[in-house]
Amino acid sequence: MNFSLALKSRHRLGLFGVVLTLQVGVIAAYAQDVELDVQPTEPVVEVAPVPDTANLMGLNKITARTHPMRVKLDTPLRFGTLGMIVRACEKARPEDPPKTIAFLEIREYPVNEEISSEPDPIFSGWMLASSPGLNALEHPVYDVWLTDCTISSNAASAASE
Repeated sequence: MNFSLALKSRHRLGLFGVVLTLQVGVIAAYAQDVELDVQPTEPVVEVAPVPDTANLMGLNKITARTHPMRVKLDTPLRFGTLGMIVRACEKARPEDPPKTIAFLEIREYPVNEEISSEPDPIFSGWMLASSPGLNALEHPVYDVWLTDCTISSNAASAASE
């Protein structure tokens, strides 16, 4: 409906119809004259670096000595007769409740025997740093538990570049 038609039909629409018609016409004219230069932007999402090192604590029950250990993911580590591989290590974001978990495979190697094949794991599962007794290694000589997951200095410097 253009402006002249609205004025001619003023007696049918009343004053409210004229004002409404003028507002709609102005908005339509403005929308045709103005080109909006809106570029879609990708949201900026900061990805937190993934921990690549597990901090473990080992206890020799015979000597009552503890041994702190740092091991990179998928790297074998020996502790006494035990061989450990950390497959995954995850840590909650700082704004979430603290939760650190790691997936470990632990095998026991014989002391004075030749190894003909890889022994079966005596432990394969998730360990929680907050509850070390929940899913722990059951061994007569050794205890192993997770203390933390960290980012190695090499990974931290690569992420900052």
